[in-house]
Amino acid sequence: MEFRRRLLVLSGAAVALLAWGGATPAAARLVQTRDDALRLVFGAGAQFTPRTAWLDGAETDSVAVWAQARGATAPVTYWVATRHDSLLGRAYIDTRIVRTMPATVLVAVGAARHIVAVRLLAFQEPEDYLPPSRWLDRLAGKVLSRRLRPGDEIDAISGATLSARAFAASVRWALALDRFVTGTPS
Repeated sequence: MEFRRRLLVLSGAAVALLAWGGATPAAARLVQTRDDALRLVFGAGAQFTPRTAWLDGAETDSVAVWAQARGATAPVTYWVATRHDSLLGRAYIDTRIVRTMPATVLVAVGAARHIVAVRLLAFQEPEDYLPPSRWLDRLAGKVLSRRLRPGDEIDAISGATLSARAFAASVRWALALDRFVTGTPS
């Protein structure tokens, strides 16, 4: 029975990958690799150590409440950035559906639990829905807040409203997850 269940799961994953890859190959666009984004955000001399956060159901729910957004479930891989034994921050990767297709961002959180930078890694929607990089740059310095939303603490973007909402949710999720990872829930 276990073999049959695994076979069904693997078959479903294969079908999903084929559908994903064949749906709109021209629209899939890698903007930047994770490693390039990490180096740009934290500097060339930084070292990155991958870590894994294992959240149970209650912890996942707590992070979602803090973020006012759902994010990835356990396990969650994040990267700790250091330079000469000094903590620079942590980086989280989040993928969300913008309109009908996914976008992936790297959210870098500083040691003081504020946004250092948000970098777009992949965007599969039409380019018209892509917020300008200067809008992403304005997220630097933000901290977790209920008002961290487009039209409130974040500027709204005409024509890219759904992208702005998705990226703001990614930022809130990363900041909330950072609270969990650092053991500082308040």
